[in-house]
Amino acid sequence: MVSNENIIRLQLVNGLGRKTISKILSYIDSQNMELNDFSSIVKLIKSLGVKKLKFDLEKIEEESSKIFELCRKSKINVVGIYDEEYPDKLRAIEDKPLILYVDGNLKILNDYNNIAIVGTRKPSQKGYEVSSILAERLAEEECCVVSGFATGCDEAAHRGCLSTKGKTIAVIPSGHHCIYPKGNKTLYNMILLNNGAIVSELPPNAKAEMHTFIERNRIIAALSEGIIVIEGGKKGGTSHTVRFANTYNKPVAYTSMADISTDFSQEKSVYQENIDIINSFDSLEKFKEKSFEKVLDKVYSM
Repeated sequence: MVSNENIIRLQLVNGLGRKTISKILSYIDSQNMELNDFSSIVKLIKSLGVKKLKFDLEKIEEESSKIFELCRKSKINVVGIYDEEYPDKLRAIEDKPLILYVDGNLKILNDYNNIAIVGTRKPSQKGYEVSSILAERLAEEECCVVSGFATGCDEAAHRGCLSTKGKTIAVIPSGHHCIYPKGNKTLYNMILLNNGAIVSELPPNAKAEMHTFIERNRIIAALSEGIIVIEGGKKGGTSHTVRFANTYNKPVAYTSMADISTDFSQEKSVYQENIDIINSFDSLEKFKEKSFEKVLDKVYSM
């Protein structure tokens, strides 16, 4: 078993990606190796011939020390794949995050009452209101609302949930000290005050990049029992989240209450089959029950 600190050090090796690190960790596990110091892990990687990597150990130690200190000062929980607290829902996906940085309530990541609300950053006025209203209703039903902390539908979902003092999980595409958008620090603090959580797979000092938005969406889909699309077209983050949901066999619903600019029949080819339409609180309740039934089915089949 490799410590969280050494996994973080591996992530700082230039040219070493998440999938390759996962394979290295699997090999270490399969051989029942006890590698407590990073130099032993580096020696193993070199012996395995994993690419032609250059290990700048001094730089890696300097950068990792900054990360450890930032997490300590900001009281950000570092949760790795070997920890008991690591969410089973993330453990079940193939491309799982190796490390999670969590500010706030760590326990809700393991709850099974999470519903994601996602959509465009530029919704219509009605779309924004629908996102907020549905989140508020779900919070009243003691659901935890998951979203991506972006402007537009995501922000509306978080705020709607918080309006009834509900719990919400924000999965961000950056580190906690580089939140995007910058103006959302107030929302960040409100989430924490209401016993929610801010989650990232990136260290506190990491900035958002184009690919991290897409990678963030797989975590949103995996942590949720069901996904509700408010407004979103064939491209962008919404479609990525739904594709991940389909891969993980999570129920997807689409609301027709918002003013959608494209015809739903066209959208259906993107969002695939068996999509629920939410156009009332009754249909929201049915979708919620459907999402939670899938969880129970998994439990009974174990």
